[in-house]
Amino acid sequence: MIARLIVSFVYFLDACKNYKKAKSVAYDILENPKSKIKPYFDAFIIFLVLITVSILIYDIAHELPYHFEFVENLAVSIFILEWLGRFWIHDDIRLDIIKYHERMINLGLKPSLVKMCKIYFFKKIKYIFSPMSIIDLLAILPTYRPLRILRIFLIFRLLKIFRYTKSLNIFFKVLSDKKFEFNFLFLIGIFTVFLSSTIMYVFEGIGNNPNITSFLDAVYWAIITITTVGYGDITPVTFTGKIVTLFLVGGGFLILVLATSIVTNALSDKIDIVRENQLLTQAHKLNHLIAIFGFGRMGKTLADELHKNKKKFIVVDKDEENILKAKELGFMYIKADASEYETINNVVFKNDVEKVVITTDSDALNLSILLTIKAEKKDIEVIVRANNDENIKKFKIAKADHVIFPYETVAEVAVEYIGNSVKFDAIENILLQNSSIILDEINILKGSNLIGKNMVDIGMKELNITTIAILKNGHSKNYIFNPDFYTYKFEEKDTLVVIGDEENIEKIKKRISRQFA
Repeated sequence: MIARLIVSFVYFLDACKNYKKAKSVAYDILENPKSKIKPYFDAFIIFLVLITVSILIYDIAHELPYHFEFVENLAVSIFILEWLGRFWIHDDIRLDIIKYHERMINLGLKPSLVKMCKIYFFKKIKYIFSPMSIIDLLAILPTYRPLRILRIFLIFRLLKIFRYTKSLNIFFKVLSDKKFEFNFLFLIGIFTVFLSSTIMYVFEGIGNNPNITSFLDAVYWAIITITTVGYGDITPVTFTGKIVTLFLVGGGFLILVLATSIVTNALSDKIDIVRENQLLTQAHKLNHLIAIFGFGRMGKTLADELHKNKKKFIVVDKDEENILKAKELGFMYIKADASEYETINNVVFKNDVEKVVITTDSDALNLSILLTIKAEKKDIEVIVRANNDENIKKFKIAKADHVIFPYETVAEVAVEYIGNSVKFDAIENILLQNSSIILDEINILKGSNLIGKNMVDIGMKELNITTIAILKNGHSKNYIFNPDFYTYKFEEKDTLVVIGDEENIEKIKKRISRQFA
């Protein structure tokens, strides 16, 4: 009976939209690294920790005012609610119980109450005894004033900051990655301390040195000396003791240098990864992003033009020299191998990427990137550079939206220029903005009041702006060339390619954007 009630309740929760929404909000606040709310919550908790620690330190030698006690109690209540929230969202146990119930039904067996309890308590107890959960619980104890000995747990409240400070987490991750090296240094240090303290005790602990009366004194001296602290309360008096001290100071210096070099090298190895993670985090927050794979001459030229037009883009390349160029220019970049699925997943699939431009000098790599993207997201517009004309057909078969063969394009432009130089001079002036006449695009957004209206209605004729073409749904393969001012009615997601005075085009854009203000 109880097992049936538990199963019914679990299915009720699984079907309850409000429950799922509440749990999703709690996850966004407490755990989701991509959430926009989490950074503010983390900063708030760090602020509470620092305030309450300051209050507890003040309370050691002073009588607390009432409002201080109120702040402390409020903060601890928030800490308790935070822990309960993490306890709640840790593992979606209802799904585990549903899977267990359905498996038992398929086998023709009755679900066991004991088994369901085990599923629940095993995962929840696992969380309770996790290191960060224990720190959260112990951080609450200093508030209980009758037992002042509990003030020692004040340190655990400070340790809560580690959960919310990425830099500290990264630092400790770096140290954990160098565990072997630090263990090796630790063993050398232990051996050196034991050997030197033994020698010191044998030669100076038999009445020769009044400050060394036990082996513990010798160990204390060795540790203080090897760390190059040297308080001076214990100093050698025998010739052997002085020689041992010299070697111990030199050994301690070498150990500290080695430890410092290990940490420095580990941080330098990680710093690029940290920077790239931050850039990816920034990319997650952007809409209509353009991804450029390959930052050679073509990729750089494209990035420069996108930057001038204030477009949002990210550069992906594994070449150190190319990445340094992108960094110097202030572009958003990721140093990664584009042939790996993880790179494409992090850059393209996990972000709001509108277009992908592939400009590497390897057709095999370009084809690999294209196939990976189109296999998972066919709606993303992909523009590919072909380095060999024999591979153009392969790119088209692989569903590339546009294939650019730069050498052929340059040759065709050169031939046209030889026969029509005046025409090309005029186009060059427009493209390079040597006159006020420019080429631009205007988008008809979803829900726009302009849908169903014509170009005269928004004043394009009176401003002497000519629409060269209209791309249906913003797609270049479905376009209307030189549409009529009066007869063509705007449709949702139309993109107008226009030519005219820059100032007049801006006026039209403002008229269009004003309706959404």
